[in-house]
Amino acid sequence: MKTPEHPIFLESLKYIRSQIGLTGLNCLEQSVLERIIHSSGDLSMQSYLRFSSNSCEGAIDALKKGAIILTDTFMAEAAVSPVAKRTLNSKVKCILEMAPNVIDSSSITRSSIGMQKMWLDIEKNEEFLVGPVVLIGSAPSALMTLLDLIKKGTKKPSLIIGMPVGFIGVSQCKTRLLNSDLAHIVLEGSRGGASVAAATVNALLRASDY
Repeated sequence: MKTPEHPIFLESLKYIRSQIGLTGLNCLEQSVLERIIHSSGDLSMQSYLRFSSNSCEGAIDALKKGAIILTDTFMAEAAVSPVAKRTLNSKVKCILEMAPNVIDSSSITRSSIGMQKMWLDIEKNEEFLVGPVVLIGSAPSALMTLLDLIKKGTKKPSLIIGMPVGFIGVSQCKTRLLNSDLAHIVLEGSRGGASVAAATVNALLRASDY
């Protein structure tokens, strides 16, 4: 059963729509945009949001078929898990579950190691019958690692939400994702973060609950 929205949230959506006007997005893309704006408080997000063709529709189909949701931070996992449970009961995992507590090198990150271990582990078992929906809100190195793995021939995700925030390595990994043939939703530039990436997944989960 679809969970009703809080009246304050509905009032916020009304205001957002009055400010952004016609966007040219379809209904699912519009829902993602509105929730990102609501989560960030930034009406300019419309200028940076990019969707590959049918990215939302494909992700919802995958989620309905049991795709897991893979996050790059425990913060994003915590933001997505309640909605995932209320809607499709989707499994949510964080790549940091498989990351070492301490690393010896400055040339690699815990997120990169966690992504590689988690992705290869998922690929080995039945959880990869449907490609995961991957959420990257904080770790550009995790996104780069995933793109490298896919280039080497591992299976593809159903969707990559590429929204790492910051400056170092962020633009490069987003550009690489945008130029790929992978299903994606991307915030261009330095904007992003766990909250907006989680808002994107939650918009798709709610849409799948109709």
